[in-house]
Amino acid sequence: MYILYLDESGNPGDPADRHFILGGAAVFERSVHYLSEAMDRIQSTHFPGSPPIEFHANAIRSGRGFWRDVEKEKRERVLADIGTAIQHANEPGVVLFATTVEKDYELHGEVAIRKAMEEICNRFNIFLKVRENEHDDNQRGLLVFAESHYQQRAKVWVNDFKRLGTQWGVLNRVCDIPYFASTRETRMLQVADYVSHAVFQLHERKDASMIKPIMNKFDHKAGIFHGLVHVGRGKAGCQCPACASRRAPGSYGDWLQPPAQPVD
Repeated sequence: MYILYLDESGNPGDPADRHFILGGAAVFERSVHYLSEAMDRIQSTHFPGSPPIEFHANAIRSGRGFWRDVEKEKRERVLADIGTAIQHANEPGVVLFATTVEKDYELHGEVAIRKAMEEICNRFNIFLKVRENEHDDNQRGLLVFAESHYQQRAKVWVNDFKRLGTQWGVLNRVCDIPYFASTRETRMLQVADYVSHAVFQLHERKDASMIKPIMNKFDHKAGIFHGLVHVGRGKAGCQCPACASRRAPGSYGDWLQPPAQPVD
């Protein structure tokens, strides 16, 4: 089984944010232990002997809460180490997904959340189908979201996707209801937080520093990033990796130049 851990970045109802991101990591059940250990080692390296510290990317970058008294250089090393841990995680035991919704007068609030959820559930379902059809690896998927104000509606939406289908078909590989947990409770949701914030920084700020080391962990095939989706009116000529790779397979787009590695 693959467990897709998801978190959001950007406020879907706040016009100050132009984008809403839902992103995270699909982690094979046996890989959860190893990636969690890698995250724990980051804490042991930088804060030996401390009680469990939540790695929340936005708080680390901005120096909020616990991170207020941590010097900027150390905070940047922690973020770099998280990116490296994700980059070096087991392949294909850890695969990344993210949907970017470019908000407008129609696509915002709960509409944006539902759209992002529909897109990412469909991509996860396709990934699981490909695992069986091309790799003879018959797996099912489970969804675990970071706690949020919309979680009751999210359960209804995902169940509708399973019963009635998305615009692309029924989610026949996703089992059970979606579950919700605090990011404090599992390192995997902290990984999801890093992924969603990295994509947010790329779209909102054109800052590729967090996403560069993890780009090739997003689900991709034949040079196209299938694990990345960009929804919105401003897609024409967009140079994000999701759009650029669909126009020219193998391209990362101008936002990530120079790319770390070519896409296979």
